[in-house]
Amino acid sequence: MKSIFLWLSFLVAGIIANAQQDTSLVKRVNEMLDLTQLKDFEKVMEYTYPKLFTIAPREVLITTMKTAFENDEFTIELDSVIVHTIFPVFVINDTSYAKVKHTMLMKMKYKKPNDATDNDNKESMVPLMEQRFGKGKVRFDPIANSLNIFMTPDMVAIKDKTSTWTFVNLNEDNPELLNMIFSKKVLDKLKEFK
Repeated sequence: MKSIFLWLSFLVAGIIANAQQDTSLVKRVNEMLDLTQLKDFEKVMEYTYPKLFTIAPREVLITTMKTAFENDEFTIELDSVIVHTIFPVFVINDTSYAKVKHTMLMKMKYKKPNDATDNDNKESMVPLMEQRFGKGKVRFDPIANSLNIFMTPDMVAIKDKTSTWTFVNLNEDNPELLNMIFSKKVLDKLKEFK
C-alpha cells in the first residue's frame, strides 16, 4: 500500500511540474503569436530561437518579414491566431523541446482596387494556393479584395537551462534549414507528434 501511495505521489508531482512548465510555455507562445498578429517583428525577434540568428542576422529576418507582409501587390493581415496544440515537452541533451501547432487566417489583401474583370484572375489563384495549403483552405473574397487562407502551421519551442522559451517555424518544406538548426535526433522526435 505504501509503495502505491509513493508511486502516486511521484506521478502527481511530475504532472504538477509539467503543468507549471506548460504554463510558462503557453504564456510565451501566446505572447509571440500576439506580436506576430500585430506585425511587431522587432519584438517577435525576442521570442525567436537565437540559433536562427547564426544563419540569418536579426535585421535581415526583420526586413524579410516586413517585405513578405507588405509589398507592391498586397498586404498580409493575420486574424484569429490561436494555439491549437502544444505537444508534450521532451528533453534531449539538457534542452527542452515542444512541437506547437497553431491556427490562423491569413488575408492577402490586394492593393489594386477590385475590378470585376480581374476577379477571374484572382479566383484562378485559389486552386494554385490550395496545392500548397490544402483543398478548401483558400478562398477569394471579392468584397474584401483578398485571398483568405486558413493555415495550421507548426513551430518548435526550445528552452535550455539558462533561457526562456523561444521559437522557430517548423517548415518541413525547408529541410536544409531545419538540419542546420536541429539535430537528427530532435527532428526525428518532432516527427512523432502529428
